[in-house]
Amino acid sequence: MSPAAATTDLLTAKRKDLLSLSNQKQSLELEVNAIISELTAPITITTDDANTTTTAPPIGIDTPLVDSEGYPRSDIDIYRARTLRKRFHEIKTDYKVLEGRIERGLLELTALRDASSDDSSGEASKLESISLSNTTKVNEAEEIKARLAPKPKPKFDPVTGKWVVKSWDGSVAGVENGVTRKFEDLTHSSEGALASIAVTAGSGRVESSGVNSSAAQQQQGSSTSSQQGSSSSSTTATEQRSTPTIQTIALTPFAVIDQVFPNSPSQEAGIQEGDLLLRFGTVTADNHSGFTSIKRAIVTELSLASANEASISIAVRRTTAMLGGVAEMIRTEMFDLRPRPWAGQGLLGCHLQEYNE
Repeated sequence: MSPAAATTDLLTAKRKDLLSLSNQKQSLELEVNAIISELTAPITITTDDANTTTTAPPIGIDTPLVDSEGYPRSDIDIYRARTLRKRFHEIKTDYKVLEGRIERGLLELTALRDASSDDSSGEASKLESISLSNTTKVNEAEEIKARLAPKPKPKFDPVTGKWVVKSWDGSVAGVENGVTRKFEDLTHSSEGALASIAVTAGSGRVESSGVNSSAAQQQQGSSTSSQQGSSSSSTTATEQRSTPTIQTIALTPFAVIDQVFPNSPSQEAGIQEGDLLLRFGTVTADNHSGFTSIKRAIVTELSLASANEASISIAVRRTTAMLGGVAEMIRTEMFDLRPRPWAGQGLLGCHLQEYNE
């Protein structure tokens, strides 16, 4: 067998090995996502008469499996919890081993390709055309490197109104015709409401939305001066003056954060007790019906973000007392919250309750 043919066989075998390792890695990711979803989902308990149901805290990834008195929790399957946690840690170990094998395989593949650079152009062209994707044909080693590279945070796509992620080839994943668009061209905007300020003093209330207060006062003074002139000149000035319009997207609060635990991810992100939740990732009161549906959607957002080690964009409405309590400031705050295991229960370290205005 000629050296060129031997090199070609080695390249083919190495490529198949890397494909197999990549498939194993994807299988582990799917399995760990399912485990995290089950461990972090609230538990629904049905009473004996099957007429009422209650919700218990989730099993948790590393929270205690005993109650406050030291007895095993009666609301969960202890054996199932230990099995899932054991498998979760096994997957983490296997995942690191796979990443090391893939990295070594890529180095070996690159060395083989360098050694075969003097082969016939036809054979080299044949190897170059092999691709792992049916949408873009690139060198197999470059594609695997791109798939294994850390992914940036999700961005909001103003065209589709969805949060999207970056595909391995730089295109937009998860939306129609995303392969024709570049993830880097998206602007990281959010569909939340603009920051609004409302001040209450005495019996009056003044509101502004994204407008400088001094500019608003000047506009108000100008309006007052115009009203003191003649009726005809005031009408003419009003017709000639073009006032810019500021359009905001009003979001309805659907939950109140009634507890934030110390040293939790929520506290580190800046969330405070009493904040009214306007948006949690893609979840709003407008795109879900009922608080039960919202809670299920929030659990899904948490599972995806935790599995990808990504942050979730959150919008809250916050009220702050001013002037010794005779006035208050209401504004919209935006936070990037990364769910993760910590010393307490859950992945966030805060508690939500349904909010009704």
